[in-house]
Amino acid sequence: MRTKIFTDTTCDLSPERRAAHDITALPLHVFLGETDYLDGVDVTPQQLFDYALQNKQLPKTAAVGEYDFENAFREALDNGYDELVYTGLSSKLSSTYQNACLARDSLVEKGYDAKRFHLVDSLQLSSGTAHLLLRAAGIVENGGSAQQAEDDMRATLPRLSTHFIVDTLQYLHMGGRCSSIAFLAGSMLKLHPQINMIDGAMIAGEKFRGKLDRCIAQYEKKTVFDILDQIEPERIFLTHTLPDEPVEALAEEIRKLGYFKEVLCERAGATIASHCGPGTIGFLTIHKA
Repeated sequence: MRTKIFTDTTCDLSPERRAAHDITALPLHVFLGETDYLDGVDVTPQQLFDYALQNKQLPKTAAVGEYDFENAFREALDNGYDELVYTGLSSKLSSTYQNACLARDSLVEKGYDAKRFHLVDSLQLSSGTAHLLLRAAGIVENGGSAQQAEDDMRATLPRLSTHFIVDTLQYLHMGGRCSSIAFLAGSMLKLHPQINMIDGAMIAGEKFRGKLDRCIAQYEKKTVFDILDQIEPERIFLTHTLPDEPVEALAEEIRKLGYFKEVLCERAGATIASHCGPGTIGFLTIHKA
């Protein structure tokens, strides 16, 4: 049985890593003014940051459409794949998952066997989704079925630890996730909040105070070093909108622990960057059962 894995570009897996595991990512739409761009195809986070700075508002984003999903699913099933697996951006943040379900339903109505489709609402974003995808790819590559991949995703979901620390509150403010009063106070006090994914939504958590590099070190200690025995050693993602050099230095610190099998650095795409802004980093892991 050949299994095809689908996702969307908010998973923040590099094209090279997706290609290595035969994972296809459908792009969300990013609107800079009246111009429609495709996330991960023809727009970069820096273009988004420049637009937000000039216009004092975030670009609008739009989900992957039902028609795009239907075409992609049909093409895979008509060209040698027996079944498919999909997971992507949380249904509480986008209609992308609902559109994938509508595409499946449309294909079933047209005669495709419903058992060939395995769709999972990740309730995640960014590398939280990527954790699920790489585990699914490992199962499929070792001869497992799409049902086994789906079951593993659902079992892993409650153990995902997805969070970021942000440099500026400006993007949360423009996105309606931070009040004007909190924005002004936080900016004056140089607060860097930790944003957590909880039940599929972005929730502000602990606030770190001071220079960003010092706050990142405190955040890394709290979410990685202090609880290492609670984290699965399979892999950790460092997903960010920072320059590469300081992130690689942080990754090297973690590699020296000799604990994780993989320490992966990924750049956040335009859609995810629009929520958090520049100067963002997350240490994304899976906790032990």
